[in-house]
Amino acid sequence: MAGEGQMLRTARENKGWSLIDTEEVTKIRVRYIQALEEEEYEVLPGATYVKGYLRTYAKQLGLNSDDIIELYSASNQPEAPPVIEVSDKITRTHSSWIRPVIIGGMALVAIALAFGIKGLYQPKEKPPDYTSPPLITAPKTEITDSTPKEPETPAQSSPQDVVASTQDGLTAQLVFTQACWLEVKVDGQAPFQATFASGTTKEIKGTDRIELLSIGNAGGLTVTLNGKTLPSMGKSGEVLRNVVLTKETLNQF
Repeated sequence: MAGEGQMLRTARENKGWSLIDTEEVTKIRVRYIQALEEEEYEVLPGATYVKGYLRTYAKQLGLNSDDIIELYSASNQPEAPPVIEVSDKITRTHSSWIRPVIIGGMALVAIALAFGIKGLYQPKEKPPDYTSPPLITAPKTEITDSTPKEPETPAQSSPQDVVASTQDGLTAQLVFTQACWLEVKVDGQAPFQATFASGTTKEIKGTDRIELLSIGNAGGLTVTLNGKTLPSMGKSGEVLRNVVLTKETLNQF
């Protein structure tokens, strides 16, 4: 859900309209009004009817109908597949140890073959008829060091190292307390968009800049940046655009 249904319901309740009152004002059947607010658009005859009802309903409630249509259109677009980046460092690491292992294995096979061939052509010697008596050896004694040793303690990282490790780059933890539609761009890459249900979370990592290009239903989103929870993004049903998260953002709160 992108949030347009929640915006419509909130605006209707703020006006104190019941579903019957809304039907008389908008001339839209109660069943369709409920479908618009629940974003169950399959109940309506088609996309053309959906956009027409959304525009009429929004105008009667005093909302910006273009914003409502934009949220509806965005929620019905297919999600862009996530971009999976493969580090060149990993590829080089694999190639650096695979080649020696292969060469070593081939050398072991060659040595084994050489010994096998030698064993086939070497004449077998007749074992001697006598057996040598076992040698008498002194019993082994263990020499132990009676000096007590101090237990080794594992090295612990200093608090400065822990803090520094958490400050490399940006990590945004998004918690959705209500259904919300979101469009995000990380470090200038191509943006991606998705719709998140209530109770879900999303972690986004970047190097220098995370941009929340569009937030549908800002009141349903809580953002934690590098472990620090930011203030509320906005009210329930509110649409925000171009919210930029950088390391300087942490110094503003």
